[in-house]
Amino acid sequence: MERLQADYCVVGAGFAGLAAARRLQRAGKLVVLLEARDRVGGRVWNRTASDGTVVSVGGTWLGKGQDRMFALCREFGMEVYSQYDQGDTVMHLDGANRRYRGIPKIGIGALASLGLAFWRLDRMMKRLPGDEPWKASDARTLDSQTLGAWLASRWNVPSATAQKILRTTMTTLFCVDPNEVSLLGSFVLARGGGGFEYYVDSTITETHLVDGGTPELAARLGATLGAALHLSSPVRLIRQNGIGVEVVSDRLRVEARRVIVATPPSLASRIEYDPALPAAKAQLLRRMVSGSIVRGITIYDEPFWRDGSLSGLSVAPDLPVPVALDQSPRSGKPGIISSYMLGSQAVKAASLDPAARRDIWLKALAARYGARALSPTAHLETDWAAQEWSLGGMIAHFAPGVLTNYGHAFREPAGRIHWAGSECATDMHGLMEGAVRSGERTADQVLNAA
Repeated sequence: MERLQADYCVVGAGFAGLAAARRLQRAGKLVVLLEARDRVGGRVWNRTASDGTVVSVGGTWLGKGQDRMFALCREFGMEVYSQYDQGDTVMHLDGANRRYRGIPKIGIGALASLGLAFWRLDRMMKRLPGDEPWKASDARTLDSQTLGAWLASRWNVPSATAQKILRTTMTTLFCVDPNEVSLLGSFVLARGGGGFEYYVDSTITETHLVDGGTPELAARLGATLGAALHLSSPVRLIRQNGIGVEVVSDRLRVEARRVIVATPPSLASRIEYDPALPAAKAQLLRRMVSGSIVRGITIYDEPFWRDGSLSGLSVAPDLPVPVALDQSPRSGKPGIISSYMLGSQAVKAASLDPAARRDIWLKALAARYGARALSPTAHLETDWAAQEWSLGGMIAHFAPGVLTNYGHAFREPAGRIHWAGSECATDMHGLMEGAVRSGERTADQVLNAA
């Protein structure tokens, strides 16, 4: 097995690992970046559909305040273009389509309940210490309650319609039923954007797409690392002592001063550590799990929904594919709808025959876009829970009790082992922007370490 010497080793070539390795390399340090996959990007990925169209099937959109991602796009010559937002949004609710622009047509009572719920959630969130929510005086009370239980209370959300919409919204964010998410833990995500509404309002978080896709940006970023990047090298063991670390992958052994682990928490928990990680950190990694998501990319000759004055954005709480939006290229052709099965629906769908699942999927799209949705030129599905080096949706969540018992180990280095990733981000938590910021912050941390 080949042995390499480096100042620092980075594990995982998603945006966090790429950003960390680049920061270290630019500081004049010798870096080795190990990636388990045969590609960079992690939870961003370009795939080719059956008609030859290349599409982004992981992290795709950029939004307001995501300055580092926009800056990287400019630096690497990647143009961005505005998300198509002309026309009506469709909400398929109780068997009927409700078209609207701006404010959903769900009744004054339901609208008031939605607004009040977000206001109450944000009010609780803003009282918490930003970096250490587990230190709040009422942290244990908040951490013993699930987000789902809070939403189900008529004291908090009086309208049944508002409850249904909020459950769908939160399932979309966490890729699990809100009953699996700690109320306190949900605030870690919300805090990253200044409130839940940052994440749920597509006019804020999904304002632009990258021409060529964010995976191409990751590829260009990886190319700058040259021989420092090693693909198809899953890390199995990290051994550390008082002067350095040894990182053992399937192909390489790397000796370095320190290591940054920039993988999803569940994957980090599968690495063997010698000596063992502190108990709190080990428990935290095991308990930060990602939910289930199957993303569908459905391709048509043209974006026919635009002819009917639809933006392509639709929400359908009662259907197995509850969220869909326009992902068409800058030219407008072909027409592409990106849509999602989430949580328990995704788990059920994954066990179905592909033809049966496709039929369910297209019928769910046809319910809001019309019969033309039943006849795409191609339909591509990506089950992220089935991806060996992802094991779930785009963000890990905190179950009840996790933060108050183990949160103190969240970002704390374990000796010479440091942590990065979108889950570690304080700002833009759970987003590509958060991953880049986390990677750069952790690189600075190791550069400043003794």
